[in-house]
Amino acid sequence: MEISERIEKLIKEVSYQVYEKETIFKLAMLALLGEESIFLLGKPGIAKSLISRRMKFVISGGTNFEYLMSKFSTPEEIYGPIDLRLLKDGKYVRVVDGYLPSANIGFLDEIWKAGPSIQNTLLTIINEKIFRNGGVDIKVPLKLLISASNELPAEGEGLEALFDRFIIRYIAVGLEKRENFEQLLDGDSSLDVNVDPYLQISIEELDAWRKQMKEVKLSRKALDFIHYFRNKIYRDTNGEAYISDRRWKKISGLIKTSAFYNGRAIADIPDLFIIPHCIWDNEEQEALYKKIFLEAFLEQFGLEWRTEKNNLLNQLDVINSQIGQIEAQYLRLTPFDSPFKGKLTGTYYLINFTDGGSEYSHCFISAADWNKMRNLSSENFSIDLHFGPNQMKYVGSQKTLVKAYKADQILFVNENKKYQLMNDSSNEYNNQIASLGNQLKDFENKYKELSYEMLSEYKKYTNMKCIFFDEEYKKIISEAFDSKQKEENTTEQYQESI
Repeated sequence: MEISERIEKLIKEVSYQVYEKETIFKLAMLALLGEESIFLLGKPGIAKSLISRRMKFVISGGTNFEYLMSKFSTPEEIYGPIDLRLLKDGKYVRVVDGYLPSANIGFLDEIWKAGPSIQNTLLTIINEKIFRNGGVDIKVPLKLLISASNELPAEGEGLEALFDRFIIRYIAVGLEKRENFEQLLDGDSSLDVNVDPYLQISIEELDAWRKQMKEVKLSRKALDFIHYFRNKIYRDTNGEAYISDRRWKKISGLIKTSAFYNGRAIADIPDLFIIPHCIWDNEEQEALYKKIFLEAFLEQFGLEWRTEKNNLLNQLDVINSQIGQIEAQYLRLTPFDSPFKGKLTGTYYLINFTDGGSEYSHCFISAADWNKMRNLSSENFSIDLHFGPNQMKYVGSQKTLVKAYKADQILFVNENKKYQLMNDSSNEYNNQIASLGNQLKDFENKYKELSYEMLSEYKKYTNMKCIFFDEEYKKIISEAFDSKQKEENTTEQYQESI
């Protein structure tokens, strides 16, 4: 089983029946694999602690430590009590078993209530995965630290350094979908989950993969985007946005982690979607910086295709405008007043019914019916058509399903045949339309070629695995290459005009 498939299945299993939290699990998984930390901003009771408890099942034999901070919290409650036996010998050593320094997964709720003594030690654990115990540096087994709070760190209280160490940040909210809320009420939410042991990851595997990840490089395309985005966010915020070089270094590590676990030796554009989760300091920035990121993405990827497509559509508008002018100038359907010796009353148009034979060669439609059809050219109408062998002799009428096809053509829907209406200036009109028809054929060929190239490029990007940001990536890459094909109906109209 490929690593990416294994990680995908692990995410599904640990997030089982935890509704609308898939993105948090994916980000937490990416943080674990990259040995980084994640901060969740959100109100109590929205499954933040459950996520940390579930994540321990990613690791074979994994352990977790969780604690709700208060201003009275002491280091002993986080890092373990002092070993009294060793204290008698003058050694200040903590018993760390069962506490944060011995856990694979840590969860610290209300993190900003921690005092300076807890914070300073925590910085070393996060940065270097080191805990100093009794004068000896211990390598901690911590792979993921999740912190949470219903508020952001207050300014001026010395919390900036700690907040900066939580590289991934996410705003967690309660359930929004009605069906998920009902499932929550009726279902059985468990803190534990059964994970296939064959999917679980050993510490040895994580360490081995960590070494292999050092070989992953950023592609030229990824680097160019980062440069572009840095300049754009600086311009769009009038220089207020600040992302430190140290944070960019951490972000690049997560980009490479995403690439590695998606099976890529070189990071590419799907891996860039971690960026908006790593650059904000408050809720206003979170919304604004994400918007700037998506704009930058659309400006960098697919813009040349969309620009060329819009140019072609603008050319089409010009040609359609010219067709309208020609119709107004030259197209004069020949009116017949009360044909068949007055058997019909009012104004009628003659249809060149070439399949009518000698008995039904003359076919008339009332001007009122034709004008109604022309105003709703996409609709089918059941209309009375009137027949005779010539303009003088009337044979009878028949309801026929028809549709206005062009300015001077009618489509018999059931037979799928088109017939011309008599036009006083048909030669001049047809000559003018023929000239534009050649331009439209050239346009059609260019449009088809462009659409094929766009589709090929789009498929190339959508075939790239993106297990951590798949929904958002697919949505934005679809927009980048205009894959919704909004102009399909318009293309048919071009062909019909030829």
